[in-house]
Amino acid sequence: MTISNNLKTAFRHFGSDKTNTFINLTGLTLGLGIVAVVLVFVLNELSYNQSFANRNQIFRVINYNEDDDNQWANTPFVLGSTAFEQFAEVEAFVHQYTVHHLEVKAEEEYLPENSLLCTEAAFFNMFGVELIHGELSGFDHSKNKLVISQEAASKYFGTQNPVGEMLTVRKDGAERNMEVVAVFEDFAPNSTIKASLVASPEFGLENLKQTLISTGEVPEIQEMRESWENGLFFTTYLLLNKAVDPTSVEAKLRELGEQYSSEDNQLNFSLQALTNIYFESGQIVDNNAGDKGNRSMLLTLVGIGILILAVACVNYLNLSSAQALMQTKALAVRKVCGASRGKLVGQLVTESVLMVLIALPFSLLACQLSLPLISQMLGKSYVLVITDQLLLSLSILLLVAVGTGVLSGVLVALKITSFRLTETLKGKYANANNKHRVRKAMVVFQLSVFMVLIAVMFLSKKQVHYAFNKDLGIEKEGLVRIPLGDHNYALFKEEILKSPSVVKVSGALWIPPHKGKMFLSIPKVDEPNQLVKVNGLFVDYGFAETMGMQLILGNDFDKEKNATGVLVNEQAIETLGLTEIIGEQTAFGPVVGVVKDFNMYSVREAVTPMLIGINPQMCREIAVRIKTKNISKTIAFLEDAWKTTGGTTAFDFDFTDDILNQIYEAEIRFSKIIGLLAGVAILIGSLGLFGLSLLISRQRTKEIGIRKVNGAKVGEILTMLNKDFVRWVMVAFLISTPIAYYAMTKWLENFAYKTSLSWWIFALAGLLALGIALLTVSWQSWRAATRNPVEALRYE
Repeated sequence: MTISNNLKTAFRHFGSDKTNTFINLTGLTLGLGIVAVVLVFVLNELSYNQSFANRNQIFRVINYNEDDDNQWANTPFVLGSTAFEQFAEVEAFVHQYTVHHLEVKAEEEYLPENSLLCTEAAFFNMFGVELIHGELSGFDHSKNKLVISQEAASKYFGTQNPVGEMLTVRKDGAERNMEVVAVFEDFAPNSTIKASLVASPEFGLENLKQTLISTGEVPEIQEMRESWENGLFFTTYLLLNKAVDPTSVEAKLRELGEQYSSEDNQLNFSLQALTNIYFESGQIVDNNAGDKGNRSMLLTLVGIGILILAVACVNYLNLSSAQALMQTKALAVRKVCGASRGKLVGQLVTESVLMVLIALPFSLLACQLSLPLISQMLGKSYVLVITDQLLLSLSILLLVAVGTGVLSGVLVALKITSFRLTETLKGKYANANNKHRVRKAMVVFQLSVFMVLIAVMFLSKKQVHYAFNKDLGIEKEGLVRIPLGDHNYALFKEEILKSPSVVKVSGALWIPPHKGKMFLSIPKVDEPNQLVKVNGLFVDYGFAETMGMQLILGNDFDKEKNATGVLVNEQAIETLGLTEIIGEQTAFGPVVGVVKDFNMYSVREAVTPMLIGINPQMCREIAVRIKTKNISKTIAFLEDAWKTTGGTTAFDFDFTDDILNQIYEAEIRFSKIIGLLAGVAILIGSLGLFGLSLLISRQRTKEIGIRKVNGAKVGEILTMLNKDFVRWVMVAFLISTPIAYYAMTKWLENFAYKTSLSWWIFALAGLLALGIALLTVSWQSWRAATRNPVEALRYE
């Protein structure tokens, strides 16, 4: 009966104060909704590669290259078989190599496929990927057999069993008819290995032979299979025995690397657990280009999610305690009638838990509705489907919700029921609004949280703006990048230069800014016995002029004047030991010019020594400088010229700002996510401030009436009611500023070139918080101040 009575009393109380019930319910819904979203995100991130069988026994071999000071997930092809034969701890091995950007013929049109995975048949057994149809006999030794995913089978064959059917695969214009020999279950979305098509290593080796970019001769396929120096293209995965300590195998691999190292090819092997690949591969160069996790982003979102839940809980505690003060007489009467303190505590806890449980389904609905937006912001697909992961999320969310309700109820109940009975009946505590230090502290906490979030949001947007507008050392205006593919570059260039709207055309392995990197280890000019490390780039004639680079010395590449040689940037002068500079001989020819330092990569990295060689055959992208008048018309002309100059690659183009959007995708997403979370925190806090101002004005109704009767003006009443909120904002500003400063300083350490921490960021965050607080409470304060004093004096 006690529980039944408590529930009835709770619902009666909810109905008697609909405004605050709505505020509490909305605040808790938003807070728990954010927790639900964060749980979905966190559990998805933490479960990467957990869907694979033998996941705790599978390791990827990493090779540290001293020449370029990088860790590579690419190792000699021969390593896998050698480790399997020599080390009893290795049960199995497979290679992996990903072919990117190809097309598959469906009926009469070609559809794009992002990647094709090249690996052995043993991969499916080793990783526990189930074959639904077909078998893999003879798969490893054929270049013309294909295994496809369930999704691809449905895409290309509908409900038909595709085993035995043919698919035409096209890569850079070269077509190959391949037989579908099996269908496998789709990879889990949260895995670092993703592909809809799987072919044998033979297919990958042949693709490498045709597309490999090399400063020397491209090795033959057999050499890539057997050489410890010219086969560093495939990723090697090892399956170790269950009882084996991976460090012992790692030591043997290190010895193996030392055995086959040479002066020009140092091999330093280590192991990386499959379950660690997602979060611990940020600095590892990986051909598979799978998802890479951001642990700092994960921790940041978890921290902010906890903060927002704390804001919601604080909000609820504040309003509940303020509301409970209005009930103290009713509680005192119940106590006089024989209710024990335990029963009163039970009543308040029941009411609190019930409120949270009512908010829970609404929070799940809010989570479901917001997941498409969150997915778009984070660049991944998150959905609520019945899985072990979802059930775990719901269990955690339920515990958080009940825990929040119990804690809130207990804290409020212990405070309210501790009042002395006689003083409570006289109403002395009901109006003690100015003595609640805990309540003030909780309001300051709320304000501090959303000031920090506002400041971080402004800074992240400022850094992105800085990155987009920084002088990169190239002229961004009117620069168009076109991927070459299998197109006829010379013919296309000749055709578009006929247009007066096209100013200059050149090409390069990569058009800056770009993520691609080539590392060169070459002799120093003044000390030939000493090798130095520089970044390399190979280009067509007229590259520097087309890009709008500033030439400090010498000239750009020109067929008539400088048909051979290299350009260097300022950083490379000292690194290469150049003294006279122009005409000095490097490993790739004489220096013909020096360009001002430019950002080849993102502003996260400092400008590095760069050597630019001339080799039109290595161009993979086209740079077109166009006039900025009638841009759409010029782009249409480029597309028409593309269609008439051969090749199967579809016309595609990017302006420099489009490229920067791709490079700074993570920062842009971070800024948007922080903005969204700041908005939620502000909304929850504003609801709390509104509810608190409503309760305070109710508690001070008689005081306001007396002041008005004695001649107080509306403005004076407003000042009296609002001054506490202004004080709270000022205190929150003093607390949040050093916290925000520290957080933003740490975040900016990720960038070699960064914006300044301007004072206006903190000032604007404080002003916004003050404005939001005053706008939130002023309406209720104005209503209380303009109320008829006669009605106010009747209040009690």
